[in-house]
Amino acid sequence: MSLSISEWTMANDIECSHLTASNSSFPRHTHDEYVISANLTGTEEIWLHGKTELVHAGQITIYNPATVQSSLFGDEKVEFLSVHIPQSLLRQVSVDHNLRSDHCAPVLTEGVLSNPALFSALRHYKRTLNDDDQEQNLLWLLGALLEEPAKEQEQSLRPVTLALDFMRDHLTRKIHLDTLAQVSGLSKFHFVRLFRQHIGMPPLQYHMQLRLLEARNQLRKNNNALDVAISLGFYDQSHFINTFRKMMGITPHLYSQSLNACGIRGQANY
Repeated sequence: MSLSISEWTMANDIECSHLTASNSSFPRHTHDEYVISANLTGTEEIWLHGKTELVHAGQITIYNPATVQSSLFGDEKVEFLSVHIPQSLLRQVSVDHNLRSDHCAPVLTEGVLSNPALFSALRHYKRTLNDDDQEQNLLWLLGALLEEPAKEQEQSLRPVTLALDFMRDHLTRKIHLDTLAQVSGLSKFHFVRLFRQHIGMPPLQYHMQLRLLEARNQLRKNNNALDVAISLGFYDQSHFINTFRKMMGITPHLYSQSLNACGIRGQANY
């Protein structure tokens, strides 16, 4: 019997765990919270509402508060992520963003789901628990969880366009999520969801991409790396170096040296 907890943390009142299991089980039990899990590898067998069902890698399981369920793991190792979301949090989000006309906690579709958007949002939320942009990642997760695909309607791109224009006009400083939401005319919840849907990246990360692309362009004009960092609002040089290297795979200094070696100067774009 093997049940291993790789990590168990709490942020935003949400418990988040990363577990592996084989030849073990969770007997029938219930929770006070919503429990959402992403199966990373292996196959889990669950019991829910008197029926058994298999959960394969890439699938999601969802349980509402007070639901009785159990899990069984065979010889094959199963790795999964789980979040426990308080009823009060999901109720408040639903009320604040007009997702419900009453003040009751939402009742989610339970059981095994194939939902790539929610699967991706859950994994991203877990990976970015320590990031500065934790709020937008939580909103993305809750948006994916509360989304009703059958009711999804075509939405205007104007809020996204307004935010993109504002980002391009403000490359010399970090922008806050509140500001972008205000510019778009949407709540933070709806803005993060709409932006991610159309752009494929959270808004603050996308703005950072734009700033780093501008840094690359300035380095191509033979500007000093430190001057570039300061001009784009990176007052912490080490942050600029690490962020640039993460995107480009090379430090700003080595990038400039490479340009010199190749004789590429004075061109802002390829």
